[in-house]
Parts: sequence; C-alpha cells; structure tokens
Amino acid sequence: MQDVARLAKVSAITVSRVLRSPDKVSQDTRQRVLEAVRKIGYVPNAIAGSLSSSRSNIVAAIVPTITNPVFADTIHAMAEVLRERGYHMLLGQSGASPAEERSLIETFLAHRPDALFIHGGLHSPEVRALLAKAGIPIVEAGNLRKQPLDMVVSYSNFAAAEAMTEHLIARGRTRIGFVSSQRRDNDRAQARRRGYGAALKRHGLAEDERLVLETTLGLRQGAEALNELASRDPSLDAVFLAGDVLAAGALFECRRRGWAVPQRLAIAGFDDQEIATEISLTTVAVPRTEIGRRAAEMLLARLDGKAVDQAVVDVGFELKVRDST
Repeated sequence: MQDVARLAKVSAITVSRVLRSPDKVSQDTRQRVLEAVRKIGYVPNAIAGSLSSSRSNIVAAIVPTITNPVFADTIHAMAEVLRERGYHMLLGQSGASPAEERSLIETFLAHRPDALFIHGGLHSPEVRALLAKAGIPIVEAGNLRKQPLDMVVSYSNFAAAEAMTEHLIARGRTRIGFVSSQRRDNDRAQARRRGYGAALKRHGLAEDERLVLETTLGLRQGAEALNELASRDPSLDAVFLAGDVLAAGALFECRRRGWAVPQRLAIAGFDDQEIATEISLTTVAVPRTEIGRRAAEMLLARLDGKAVDQAVVDVGFELKVRDST
C-alpha cells in the first residue's frame, strides 16, 4: 500500500479509502490510485483489512441454484447496485438443502461479510442461532414472512398461486391439476400449494390429491407431469405448473398429442421467464430485478447506519394472461 501511495503521490490512508469507499474520493484521485495499483500489481489482504477496519466490503448471497434465471436476474441486479458502492459479492448455491445452507453460511461468516442475502425462508434452529450471533444485516427473498430473520423483500407465493387458480376457474375450468417442485424444505412451493387449494375451496371445488404432483424442473418433467395427470383423470381441463419450464414442457406435450390449447386443456406457469413470451404462456410475473435492487438498497442503508422504513417489503406480482388459457 505504501508503494501504491508513493507512485500515486497520495497518502496510504487515501489508497485505503479508494479501495474501500471509492465513492468518497474524487475521480482524479481515484484514477491515479487505481492506475498505481494496476502498475504495481497490488492485491489488498482482505482478511487482514477486515480485521483492522471491521469492514470487508463483501456481501454474501445464497440462492437455491445459479442455473435458474429466476435467481440469476435477482443476483445480477443486486451485484450492480452493490458494485456502485464498492461492494463485491460472494455467491453460493444451496441446492435447497438445509445442510448445505448451513455449511455455506458457516463458510461465508468465516470470511466476515458485511451483510447477507438468502433466497429461501426455512432455516434450521442452528442457522438462526448462527445468524443472530453474526449481528450483520440480512435480507431474505423468495416468500413474504411476517417475522423474517431481519428484513425481507419478496411477494406472496400463496396469493400469486391463489390468483392464478382463480383465473383458471373464471375461465370455466373445474378439474385443475397442480404441479410444483418438491415441497419439502421449500416454503415457496408449500405456499403455492396452499394458494391453489384455497382458491378451489372458495369456489366449492374439492381438492383431489390425484391432481397434485411434485417433480424436478425441466421440459421433460413438465411433459411427464401432464401425461401422469391426464392418465389419472381424463376429465382434466387445466394444469397450473408452478414454473415456466415445466409449463413449457406440458404445452409442447399437448402439441405433440394434438390437444388444442386452451380449448382442450388450459396451461399456466409461474415466473414469466423469456420462454413464456415466446410460446404465449399465461403465467405469474414476479419483479425479480426489483427484488435484487431493493435487497441491495436495504442492506446498504443498514450498513450506512440508517433505519429501514419497512423491514418487510411486498413487491407484488402480476398475472400475464396469454393464449394458453
């Protein structure tokens, strides 16, 4: 750091400030310091620096998987906002496994992150104790919770699934299948299942467990789910698949079978991914980018010592009604 300071003709404190809080340094000074860093090849000791300053300029984030655009869009938006303030992100995927989530949290906390983002809300007592002891700002996403670990920004999966099921009923459908990812250890899938059931009950339609399936995400799995439901009940007239990839697979299978959509069978999805627009799929649109942006802003506000107006932020959802229903 002293070498960088001499080359840039600034103090070592200024070098430290550029590396930790670049927004607090003039553009000219920042450019001179960064150019000196590049010439010398200086790499700060992040662990030593965090021990001395109590700040690491790192935000850790945990999502179920990095392959799903639903999570990727949120993480990208978060990273953009954090980068503007000189923060970087550590990213881990839990595979929706409570054991892996705990392992990631323990590993991340060892690197002294300044804040934490977690997608998912079913945490073990051990994880809750770890995070309470860490004493850092935390934002959860994925589902609204009245009592979050710290803060939450999301939408109601219950209300979204209820609204989509209501839409299908309003279209005259009475034998509505429901397909979701595995509900165990997944509060989002659990909430969607309850929302589906609540809409049926409101309209006096019996819940038939033969019309409810759990599967993994994929086009093939969506097709297989449709075939299974149709074999269980030939009077099936709609399927709500809580994931656009599943719904796309079901829609492609209808076309293969020669079933007219929505005349013979209505198909609905969840998430409003790019494929939903391309195949004119009715789905639930959720503001993934806004969730990431708001989560980053809430964490940064807390790191700046500011109070957050709302600890629970509902960003809502929207039904995108297209040709498949």
